[in-house]
Amino acid sequence: MKKLLFTAALALFLTNTTTAQDSKGYVGVSIGSAIPQGDLADTAKTGLDLGLINAGYRFNETWGATVNWGATGHALEGVDDGTIGVGYFAVGPMISFGDFDFKPQYAFSSATIESGGAELDVDIESAWIIGATYNYSLGDNWGLAANLDYFTFTVKDADDSDSIMKFSIGVQYKF
Repeated sequence: MKKLLFTAALALFLTNTTTAQDSKGYVGVSIGSAIPQGDLADTAKTGLDLGLINAGYRFNETWGATVNWGATGHALEGVDDGTIGVGYFAVGPMISFGDFDFKPQYAFSSATIESGGAELDVDIESAWIIGATYNYSLGDNWGLAANLDYFTFTVKDADDSDSIMKFSIGVQYKF
């Protein structure tokens, strides 16, 4: 919870301007690092985050909607050929402050663990992403994005939730 509050406070602190956005919306892709947190860090190593679709649409200066589709992949700790992959499709509101977007999202998520040729699908009951994106315009219809996402999910029949901190950069097409 402290990380979520920190992300929200950082968003408000870094964006003290309410200037007009340079686009109504964007669609992009991203790549970065996915760092397991808590108990998951004991099981999975830092891995790769791929944002296959990072989209946002602004209804006005402040409010909009976002859709994100992606996955993280991790090697398992202490297992030579073990991996875990967590995929997600997330939707939610987007709150814009200048070039900064704050994006709380509900995520539809699934996970797969593979080890020694065996594959196990993991049932995820609920998942959330608290995200922040800094948009940097390259002029005309192109831009860069720096993303920070806190991805938390609960595995079916588990007592506690697991989480992954994701840092990524990407390219956007703005319309």
